[in-house]
Amino acid sequence: MISISFRTTAVVILTLIFALEIYTFAVQGEGDSPLPPLFGNFKEGRASLEKVQEKGEFSFAVVGDTRSVGTFERIVDELRNTRLDFAFLLGDCSYGGTEEDHRYFRAECADEYALPFPVFYVVGNHDVSPEGFSISRFEEVYGPSIFSFEYRRCLFIVLRTLNEPFTNEESLRFLARFRNADLSKYLHTFVFLHVPPPVSPMFDARTYSESEQLVKLLDELGIEYVFAGDFHGYAQTKLHNTTYIVTGGGGAHLNEEKGKQFHHALVIRVTPDSFDKRIIAVSRTNDLEDRLEKLAISEIWPWIQRHAYLTVLLNAVGITIFIMLLALPLIRRTREKKAAA
Repeated sequence: MISISFRTTAVVILTLIFALEIYTFAVQGEGDSPLPPLFGNFKEGRASLEKVQEKGEFSFAVVGDTRSVGTFERIVDELRNTRLDFAFLLGDCSYGGTEEDHRYFRAECADEYALPFPVFYVVGNHDVSPEGFSISRFEEVYGPSIFSFEYRRCLFIVLRTLNEPFTNEESLRFLARFRNADLSKYLHTFVFLHVPPPVSPMFDARTYSESEQLVKLLDELGIEYVFAGDFHGYAQTKLHNTTYIVTGGGGAHLNEEKGKQFHHALVIRVTPDSFDKRIIAVSRTNDLEDRLEKLAISEIWPWIQRHAYLTVLLNAVGITIFIMLLALPLIRRTREKKAAA
């Protein structure tokens, strides 16, 4: 006879499995949610900003390496309560370069990550992969990965800097075009990218063959500020006339090999005469609901789709065992009554 404790444990486990499967069917459609109207790198979003040509005060946010189950959500809550004109996500917003991981990210964007101003998405090394989620697929979903725009007499340039197997030649060619432009007409010039060049021992930097060329070109153009992610923390250094600000504390596990780090976003305030930086720091958060949603959308649902017939078979076997386990006490009592008679 099966013991009561074993039967109870088995019933609880099967109940949890069925509940998780039902939850998966309930939330998996959220992965097909459209992006918020102001999210992405499409021309329409940039055009609305470029219409503003006059000088004036404005603010924008910069957040890097946001993949998390709760931490970046806390940062977004802070940004919603901050007066901002737009924001940049410096890449690695997805846990991996797969369709499944981006379905979870889009599900979060539709609600938890939605912001009332334009949000630009710099591609990171975890956001793409040659087979799972190519650069062309990224650009189809989120808009171009290399672009520029002007706002209030300032120049903003977004580049795609990734380590192998990707190449950064296209970013270098795009940046080199500005040799023919008069950059002195801008109040400030900003460049945004994911993997920073190794310009300081204060942070870890991935190696890529074009990094030296990139630094030389940034210096030649006299770019004032470069914002990068990839390093999960905060660091700032100045090389010649260019200030490099590495900010990758948006939610991913912190890299503390170079010292104590913290989760954060940067708010940059620009006036015709000044440039101010403010750090919004938050504590790490692990939200159970977000963790379950990620598990359901990016792992369980893809497995169910790939193994549909096996899922049906396992459900049938599981339901049969579940019913038998529930019926065991009744069967036992029936046998005991017959034995007593």
